[in-house]
Formats: sequence, structure tokens, C-alpha cells
Amino acid sequence: MELKGKEVLQATKEQIWSLLMDPVTLAKITPGISRLELVEEDVYDAIAEIKIGPVKGTFGGKLRLKDKDQPNSFSLIVDQKSKIGNVNAKVDIALDTASAYESTISFDGKANMSGVLASKGARVMSGVASSLTKQFFAALRNEIASTEFEDKRSNIETDPNIKESSNKSTMTHDIELIINGETHSITVESRSVLANVIREQLRLTGTHIGCDTSSCGACTVLIDGKAIKSCTMLAVQAEGLAITTVEGLSENGMMHPIQEGFKEEHGLQCGFCTPGMMMTSIDLLHRNSNPNESEIREALEGNFCRCTGYHNIVRAVQYAAEKM
Repeated sequence: MELKGKEVLQATKEQIWSLLMDPVTLAKITPGISRLELVEEDVYDAIAEIKIGPVKGTFGGKLRLKDKDQPNSFSLIVDQKSKIGNVNAKVDIALDTASAYESTISFDGKANMSGVLASKGARVMSGVASSLTKQFFAALRNEIASTEFEDKRSNIETDPNIKESSNKSTMTHDIELIINGETHSITVESRSVLANVIREQLRLTGTHIGCDTSSCGACTVLIDGKAIKSCTMLAVQAEGLAITTVEGLSENGMMHPIQEGFKEEHGLQCGFCTPGMMMTSIDLLHRNSNPNESEIREALEGNFCRCTGYHNIVRAVQYAAEKM
């Protein structure tokens, strides 16, 4: 299973490095890790909870940091064992300066699995790899957003369009967000998460926040047509992109087919998860106009519902597929 990813993050290389070298933060951002304990320099005892489709298990073993070149690169090596199989992985992580307050982080690696895990098909494992990548970047973005760093810039000329507040640890940016076809000119902090800006500054409260860990999917919106959990993205990263929230689905007073589907097939009870469910479903239907039940359930894996049991939600998506 190949593990690849690349993101631009709102922090310097030194700041990101300090987070990656912190055991508490490393445990939070490494997908599946439930406990991490330092046993010697750059070597940790690690406990992981891993779920792949219906297969899940508790793994124990080592996590090691190798070939450290501060603050540019290092390798993350994982050896985990369980009753359902073993996982051995090596991921090379590299940091590059993008601007005065931005850095590019990329990783490239491979995970080998044995036992029951090895029996899963390539399509399933590709989906797992994609999910792990998203979880890693989302968790790292959240840690960056919640950390008060010292004002330590990279050796690059500062962007003249960046305005600094009297609090030197906080920057603000004048940006334009295109939401539901309308352009909004607003000022946001560098650390402002898109979900919070949509709800609190623009008062589009149909986008819900349910977990603060990018797990529940209640905050899902469409960005350039793709379903994105808006709690995993900074507002400044969304400038110039086409954002659609649940408020933008209906046209001329007529409900979107997915809204009709959830109404007609009783796909909601409390309704808290419904906006995110609908946005993810629209993304699916744009990619696959006639998904079967298995494909619908797989697409909605990242959206949690605590009321309906999902059966009527699946029927609601099928209803919409016939109408779109």
C-alpha cells in the first residue's frame, strides 16, 4: 500500500518540525495511534487501533524516527503486530519553505501488511491509503491552528499583503470567499478554520461542527465540486475557490434532488448530520450517476449519523440518483 501526500500549511518549517517531534502531537496526528510512549531517543512504544472495512484490531509495536535532518526531513518507521496481521511501514517526510509563513510538507512511503489485512483488495487498500493521508493532514492542520507559536519567520521576504495585528502571534488576511455564487470580502486570522468562518462570520449555519477532529463529516461542503470537511481547511486556503454549502442547493425555491430524497425517504431524524450527508452524496453522484448500495455506503463512511441507522439515507441517495 503506497502512502503519498503533499500539502501547504500555514506555519514555518521550524514550527511544523517542533510539532512533529513532540510525542503528544505525534500521537494525535498519526492515524490509528491511541498511545505513544517514549522508551529511548526517537523510539516509541506504540498502540494502534486500525479498522479496514469490517476488519479491526489492536496493534502493538514500535514507532521510530530515523535519518533526521532538522528541520528538513526525517523517516517514520512503524512495526506493528496483532492477531489479525502485521503492519510494517516506512514513510519519508520532507519540509520545504513556501513563503514567510507557509511550508510545504510531503510524505512518500509504503506499508506492507500480512495476515487478514493482506487479503483486502487493491481498491479497498487504495481507499484506506487515501483516508490515512487525509487524516494525517487534517490532524496536523488542527494542531497548527491551535498552537501559539513564537513569531519566527523563515528567511524569506514577508508578503506585503499580510497585515499583522498588535498581537504579534496573530496575523490577519483580507480575503474573498466565493460561497454559493456570492463573493464575500472578509478579514480572517491565519489560523481561522473554514468551518468557523462560514458559520460565525458569514452566518451560514447549515454547515455544522460536530467533533473538532475531522471524524463526523457534519461540516462537509463542496469546494470546486468536491466534498471537503471544512474543519480540515483554513479559510485562507479557500480563497478563490467555489464553495457550496447546504444553503446553496435549492434553486428558485425548488429543492435539490438530494434534499427531496432525504425528505421523501425519511433520511433524517435530528437533522444534525444531514447537511454534510447531502454534500458528500452530491459529490458521489457527480462522479457516479448510478451508485449501488455498497458504493453509497462506502462514500458515506466519513459521515456519522447517530439516529437513523443509515438505511433511509442510502435510499435517499438512490432517490436523488434517479432524479439527477
